[in-house]
Amino acid sequence: MAIISKDARGYAVVIPKKVARLSVTRHAIKRRVLAALRKLSLPSSLILFPKASVSSVSYQDIYTEIKNLLS
Repeated sequence: MAIISKDARGYAVVIPKKVARLSVTRHAIKRRVLAALRKLSLPSSLILFPKASVSSVSYQDIYTEIKNLLS
């Protein structure tokens, strides 16, 4: 059973092993996506599940894509 708080804050980026096999790659993707999320004014809590193609995309493209999707 999951307990969900209404006061939850922060961002989560979930990257399964199917997307990136190596943990180094998963963490690099996670850092780029989280950095882009922090730059934007978004809801206080958000969970993202990036696709495999994000590993070959630049930070600026990630930022632009998230901005377009969530605005």
